Amino acid sequence: MTASSNCYELLGVSTSANNAELRKAFRQLSKQLHPDTTSLPSDEATSQFQKVCEAYDLLSDPVLRANYDLFIEKNNLINQKKESYLNNVQSLQFSKSIGVRRQLSGGELFSLLLLTTSILLSLALGVFIGFLRGGNLNFTPSWLM
Repeated sequence: MTASSNCYELLGVSTSANNAELRKAFRQLSKQLHPDTTSLPSDEATSQFQKVCEAYDLLSDPVLRANYDLFIEKNNLINQKKESYLNNVQSLQFSKSIGVRRQLSGGELFSLLLLTTSILLSLALGVFIGFLRGGNLNFTPSWLM
């Protein structure tokens, strides 16, 4: 039995089915899929009948069934984690593509504060030095004359 096919779905029973329900489902499918009684091509009928037999053999043995149930549960958890991861990655890519920004950290805010302060102090110092030197504010550059 391959991991991609679910034995419960193949037999058409629930995961809580007892042995009588399994046997009943197996007999019904056997009558439908047996190569001697079906209208399907013999190769296809044989293949499907073998899958049904393997599923019934697996689920009718309590030890094998318990191991199979653990295997199915483990695969379901792995698939859920994969889907969750893919959803997170897709939502991250989507949020980046529409321009959503993260908040600035404390260090980044402090850097912006220092930059703004240094620009304002430089401007104030330049104006102050200009007034101290007593330069004429209506100065025309030589290249304009």
